[in-house]
Amino acid sequence: MHAEKHLFATTPLIGKFLRKRAVDRFFSGGGKEATVALARAVEESHPESDAIFLRLLQLLHGTEPHMHKAVWNYWKTRRFEELRKRAEASEALHAELLRALDAMPESDWGNSLVFMLWSIVDGDDIAEQIELRGKHAPALEMDALFGLSRGNPERYLSLEDPDFSIFEKAWLAASIEQRQRISTTVLKSLDLRLIAAYDQAVKEGHDPELVIEAFKLCGDHDALFDRLEGLPFSTVLAVVAFWEESGGEPIDSGRKEIVRQAVALYRELSRLPEAPQSSCSKGTREIFSYWSEQELSDEDLFGELVGPEPFSRAGALFHGTRRGLIPRERLREIALNGTWPEKLVLQHLFPEACGDSPPEHVCWLQPQENIAAGLLAIRLPGSLEESRRLIEGLNRAPARKDQPSMLQQKLLQLLSLLQGHFLRGLITVDSNDDAKEINAVETEDLADGEW
Repeated sequence: MHAEKHLFATTPLIGKFLRKRAVDRFFSGGGKEATVALARAVEESHPESDAIFLRLLQLLHGTEPHMHKAVWNYWKTRRFEELRKRAEASEALHAELLRALDAMPESDWGNSLVFMLWSIVDGDDIAEQIELRGKHAPALEMDALFGLSRGNPERYLSLEDPDFSIFEKAWLAASIEQRQRISTTVLKSLDLRLIAAYDQAVKEGHDPELVIEAFKLCGDHDALFDRLEGLPFSTVLAVVAFWEESGGEPIDSGRKEIVRQAVALYRELSRLPEAPQSSCSKGTREIFSYWSEQELSDEDLFGELVGPEPFSRAGALFHGTRRGLIPRERLREIALNGTWPEKLVLQHLFPEACGDSPPEHVCWLQPQENIAAGLLAIRLPGSLEESRRLIEGLNRAPARKDQPSMLQQKLLQLLSLLQGHFLRGLITVDSNDDAKEINAVETEDLADGEW
């Protein structure tokens, strides 16, 4: 406590002495919190920041493993911003950085740090050190990126990559300069497999899941945040879970604050009590639970949507609706003319679509709206109309503290938080005729919008 109090002491005459003693106590403590506090002090321009930074950089994993891991993990979440800035400004610190990288433990953790720093800095000296030591990145995509951008295609060609997804993620993670070098590598190699992978990677319409994985790989949390727009909310939740687990966050202050709030809400979600156990008979499973655990690609999904088997079509409809892939017109058509398993899916996700469904032999005992499923199916940022419908559904439901109700409330809070960022500019049309010119456009801030 005293060390923390005196870390930035400015007391006349003894201020420097108090600061030095506080720094020494932090270093002698050997804990994660103390190490991160020192790293932050450097970023906050501590009077002795140069000396503190050098001591942090000279920590060895073999003698101070907890402090060493803590400071490098912290720098990683900041995309090594302070590390890069200081190493670029001082040849002596740059040499210390290379020595620190050379002493990094030969583990997945140590190698992933070295390769991530290389991908951001893109420095020849770090790359030469990697090649000299024969290091390989734990992530195949990063290893492929390194080899392809360094003119060594064998790093990629030695991997099994039948659908070229490894190459594509490496390409998406690459900088403009690295992509130029990868193009040169491909042209020089004249390898048919490499050319085919390159052809797929540079075309339009990348799989959004690959884009997300690529941004995770290179640690670009700002780009990852912006890529949330257009994704199903279920996928957005997975990205928030990644931020919660990794501790990473955007550098931009506005995005960073939203991510911190989103992570806090996600932690509240994870602390909710488990849903009641299923009352299914022994040897059976709830069909929605079964479908939720299925892994179905978009290609297989669209194939099964037009298949002959009603339950397979219903499963594909369940996945496609949750991912936001099925147009509303198609949902209404299925509600009118689909089989009862398909209508079961719509009754579960969007019962309002079944309002005009003709009478049949099936009686829906609980035609209540599954608000959680509707939320997960929204593509961020969604629309005010969609959010208003979900909010009205929540308001109609009786106020309860059971697990499903609490889950719906937390999901809606999280969605609203992100919508508040992405739904910042809206265009509406009304019958106002105040304008004095024919093509005039009136603009105003949306101060009281609710979503």
